[in-house]
Amino acid sequence: EKDFSLGVEWQGIKTFSYDGKNAGAFAGSSPSNFSTLSGITKGALPNGFSMGVISEAIEIAGVKFPNLAAVVNAYQQDRDVHILSTPQILTTDNEEAEIMVGKNVPYQVRQETTDAQLNYSSYEYKDVGVTLKITPQISQERFVRLKIFEEVTRLVDDSVLSTTGRPETWKRMAQTTVIVSDASTVVIGGLIGDETTTKDYQVPCLGSLPLLGWLFKGTSKNRQKTNLFIFLTPRIIQNPAEARKIYLDKKEQIETIKEGVIKMYDKPKPKPLADETPKIKR
Repeated sequence: EKDFSLGVEWQGIKTFSYDGKNAGAFAGSSPSNFSTLSGITKGALPNGFSMGVISEAIEIAGVKFPNLAAVVNAYQQDRDVHILSTPQILTTDNEEAEIMVGKNVPYQVRQETTDAQLNYSSYEYKDVGVTLKITPQISQERFVRLKIFEEVTRLVDDSVLSTTGRPETWKRMAQTTVIVSDASTVVIGGLIGDETTTKDYQVPCLGSLPLLGWLFKGTSKNRQKTNLFIFLTPRIIQNPAEARKIYLDKKEQIETIKEGVIKMYDKPKPKPLADETPKIKR
């Protein structure tokens, strides 16, 4: 997900007092959210690069403004989310199996106020993560008929969960039936989404002027690209030897991952200094 915002906003404000001193300032979180320039909140400056100009009293069309403010804001954000999940489950012929990898998230479903002016809320818990349901049917030729249901959900913004109690979730689901041979991989779903949103805001007439129009308008662009692919590999186990082989393969994969993580976080050892002592030949 990529966000980009650029714009200029003007507004007349009044002089106000902050900590016993007269001051003028701006606050907001984006170029289009400067709802008021007549107050100041510590730590409430916009994201990205922001620059403000506050002048003395000015008179426009017979109306006297105590102050005139201009705010320039440039903001760009890149957010990449890469989720790789490999859930595995063991089951018997013609028996449904289910596995869920994720967390249980509370959703606020009800909020009321009692006669004593006490607020209370009711919550329900829902699973957020990767859910896999599968029912295999094995043939004598070592082919497997798979009835598959897979769902991938995640929170769009973790901060909303702690503030409002009504989080927004991103969800993808695939349900199908396939026939595949033992130890073969099948792709049961693929989705590529590319969504671009552009918002423009400007002062009427002034924002349409060539070149100078950028002093009276702003633009915001958001691009969100989503790729989702689901791969499934069934393996038939008919004796303890086949089960042990799969166990050893998975153990080797885990050891490889652990070694990679250790190398990632280990600090490189300093190289020994070369011996610069001059050598005397005899």
